[in-house]
Amino acid sequence: MQTGPDTRSRITLSASWRATLAASAVHLVMGANLPYLPVWMEKVALMSGAEIAGAATIAMAIRIIAGPLAAGIAQDRGLRATLAAAMAVSCAGYALLVPDSPRIADFLLCILIYSALNVAGPLFEAILVYGTRDGRPDYGQGRAIVSLAFVFANLAGGAILGAFGPDWILAYLVGTALLATIAPLFTQQGAREAIPKRTAISTFREGFALYRIDGVMIFILAAALIQATHGAYYAFASNIWIAQGIGGGHIGALWATGVGAEILLLLFSARLLGGMTPQTLLWIGGIGSLLRWTLAGFVLPVETVYLQQTLHAATFAITHIATMRFLQDSLPNDKLPLSYAVNGALVFGPIMAVTSIIAGFAYDAFAPGGIEAQSRIYWIMLPVAFAGLYLVHRARPAGAARPSSA
Repeated sequence: MQTGPDTRSRITLSASWRATLAASAVHLVMGANLPYLPVWMEKVALMSGAEIAGAATIAMAIRIIAGPLAAGIAQDRGLRATLAAAMAVSCAGYALLVPDSPRIADFLLCILIYSALNVAGPLFEAILVYGTRDGRPDYGQGRAIVSLAFVFANLAGGAILGAFGPDWILAYLVGTALLATIAPLFTQQGAREAIPKRTAISTFREGFALYRIDGVMIFILAAALIQATHGAYYAFASNIWIAQGIGGGHIGALWATGVGAEILLLLFSARLLGGMTPQTLLWIGGIGSLLRWTLAGFVLPVETVYLQQTLHAATFAITHIATMRFLQDSLPNDKLPLSYAVNGALVFGPIMAVTSIIAGFAYDAFAPGGIEAQSRIYWIMLPVAFAGLYLVHRARPAGAARPSSA
């Protein structure tokens, strides 16, 4: 009979869909970890602002070594196995955050979780880029679907927080991390076949070499500074909103509003941003950062906060698109996966670590003044945005940095 093979052909997912679903599974974890793990750390583990930011900061420092190492392992052993291993580590970390455990144990486990997710970021990005290059959904569509998974996690986590409290967030994270451990194993290993294998040592060497290409370092540093203005937001937005009296349902919806704006921009990015250079896009991202974090420093009505959250499309999404376009225009195709990992480990991670830990100490220092004072930690991000814009002004046009093929 022919029905068996026909049925199988109808239900077989394309490489593009498998890559998109695997990246989406990772975002089901990240979309709850980012807003709600800091809440658990403050409300359940009783950590200070410096400890909350410190866990993320130490993980970012670890990323300097772990990122290039993971890239080398992925290129030697395969992207999907490396991503699955990183998500398995995060799953184990969540499962070990048991009630009434010593605070130092919780702190170390949070460092482990953040480190695993930092490693996973460029790995799922590489899987998505290579998996969607020859089919539908394409990269922009796939990235939008991945962002929808992040939105779902924002809303689900907020609902759980509001209904059951921060302890139950961990149950959600364990389940989704297990799913994200399994999903990458079904993706196509296109990236492994398309790029040359490298040892860990050669990964470090070639990674540092990318920044010696004329024009690359200044642009990536500008983009990293603008992205690093999110340091206070990622570490303390949910905690600040809770202190302002905003409920868990609204908190989930506020995070989802930011990512929803990102999704809409990605869906229409080719039409809206197609004629813009990476430098122009970075200008938009940097100016958006100045406006967003200035507003965030005030205690605003929740309706205004929703409007403010739409600026995430500028501060994150447009800056991200600018970075991806610049790398694609400036580097050979076989260097792109390496550049994604090394960019995060050597530039983005350390700068974000600095802004996060400064925000953590400021969160504690401003505590005696109440939530109005603590909200002003966002204003510390403004000089960082100005520095990024200054470097955008100095950056060379994309394509000028590409090494000669002759």
